[in-house]
Amino acid sequence: MDQFEEQLEKAGKFHGEICGGITIGTKLAMYGMKLMNMELNTRHKNLIVFLEIDRCMADAIQVVTGCTLGKRSLKQMYYGKFAATFYNMDTEKAIRIVDSDANKSCGKKETKDELVERFKNTPAEELFTVQEVKIKIPDAQKPGNPHSSVFCSICNDKVADERHLNRGGKPVCKSCAEGAYYELI
Repeated sequence: MDQFEEQLEKAGKFHGEICGGITIGTKLAMYGMKLMNMELNTRHKNLIVFLEIDRCMADAIQVVTGCTLGKRSLKQMYYGKFAATFYNMDTEKAIRIVDSDANKSCGKKETKDELVERFKNTPAEELFTVQEVKIKIPDAQKPGNPHSSVFCSICNDKVADERHLNRGGKPVCKSCAEGAYYELI
């Protein structure tokens, strides 16, 4: 089994199936790791990946890179774009990889199997656009132990790593300040 098939199988197991998003995400993640000179199947404490989408592709990128939300090495940006940025904290090198194929406005309708096969067989250089970018990440957002915490002056929940807002000189959590996705009953 070649490296791509191995990574695709791992991503598919994690996600629950092999679909177009898992296939393109696997290819994107492997390409990013190659361009960053990082080995597969190795934990890289200096790597942070910024995901711009929360679809199937994100699961593949997580599996292939080993970056996770819990380790704070995977950052979800919620831009709705088929793109990810690979950032080496040690060297400050950063590359943003965009799925050029997803940005094509025309194309024939493909079945899931046809899409997966096309992604498998197309060289990464043809599927993606690579951009050198600069990342500025506050210390409080870097991996490691919590850097700070405060208690919300409204709900008294603990808020870590400077994710609060200041209102009238008091710390307020974002859910109290901007509205929450939940409603207490």
